[in-house]
Amino acid sequence: MSAKKEAYNKYEYWLAGIAALPGRKKIYLENLLGEAKRLYCMPGERLEQIPILTEYEKEGIRAAKKKTEEDLEKELAYCRQKGIMLAVWQQDTYPVRLEHIYNPPYGLFYRGKLPDKEQRAVSVVGARNCTCYGQTVARQIGKGLAAADILVVSGMAAGIDGAAQQGALCGGGSTLGVLGCGVDICYPAANRELYERLATDGCVVSEYPPRTRPLALNFPQRNRIISGLSDVVLVVEAREQSGSLITVDFALEQGKDIYAVPGRISDLSSGGTNRLIQQGAGIYLNMENFLESMHIFAKTEENSCKKQKLSLENLERLVYSCLDLTPRNLESLWAETGLDLGRLVETLGTLQEMGIVSEVFKNYYIRSDTD
Repeated sequence: MSAKKEAYNKYEYWLAGIAALPGRKKIYLENLLGEAKRLYCMPGERLEQIPILTEYEKEGIRAAKKKTEEDLEKELAYCRQKGIMLAVWQQDTYPVRLEHIYNPPYGLFYRGKLPDKEQRAVSVVGARNCTCYGQTVARQIGKGLAAADILVVSGMAAGIDGAAQQGALCGGGSTLGVLGCGVDICYPAANRELYERLATDGCVVSEYPPRTRPLALNFPQRNRIISGLSDVVLVVEAREQSGSLITVDFALEQGKDIYAVPGRISDLSSGGTNRLIQQGAGIYLNMENFLESMHIFAKTEENSCKKQKLSLENLERLVYSCLDLTPRNLESLWAETGLDLGRLVETLGTLQEMGIVSEVFKNYYIRSDTD
């Protein structure tokens, strides 16, 4: 392996942005030619003589070569304006974990700060259309991993992905989102707040160049990067044919451990996770157990949370005991507790301030913990 690069140039930026070329062939071509500039300046007849390239890939290179050096300078200026950087293969900032996967990306465009290469990392993935239970568990997992100084890697998608990353940020930890579009595009748009926080307090990365739209074909391929950046993949909720299982397949190819959160057998959203457990995946029971499996000791946040609940007043304990991870509406809680409605609302407000109860919809409440 050659010496690490300190920075990238406009020709490496150009090579990184050729969508028709897979990462492994970009790396091969740069190693073959010595530098990306030689491919950019290569005559057409010489390009035809490179045996590993398909006709589709050659056509992609020809199309990319239509960009002038002035065009490339403008694109680089746009990146600087948007705070977009690029970590190129064998550059110092390029993530070491990705150097060892099949078809690594040649370059990673990113906003924010790439994580420390020595930091442990867990991918938390799952269904977009998840249950309140799954969303709550994912958020708590994100917080628990943050407390243990473990990087949370996910796809910034709606549902489980976003919940886990929000939990990590809430817990003061670090998290990285791998996008299926350019890092200058927020997708899904509903996760705008999460996207902005990742760009300042975490990191968003993509192998696709700026202005790339979120095409469906991009997302399965980005999953190899999600698993590749992690030590372990944890699936919270997934149907039998879920896209999250693509991440699992990549992780297995990469020799990573798989864990799954068990769910009710009657829930379609748990079909994929329960099947993974049947096939030999590790079972996620609680954060302490999970961290022990990674040879990491849990911090005391969970114990302090338990002490907080032990100190609840009688009314607070009564209301708390009526809740679990399935949403309960105000009317059913009123009927079960027998409390005055005003006192019930006040007590729920106190429990929310303590961070152990959440209002997931208007007048629907759940516990905010998972033990």
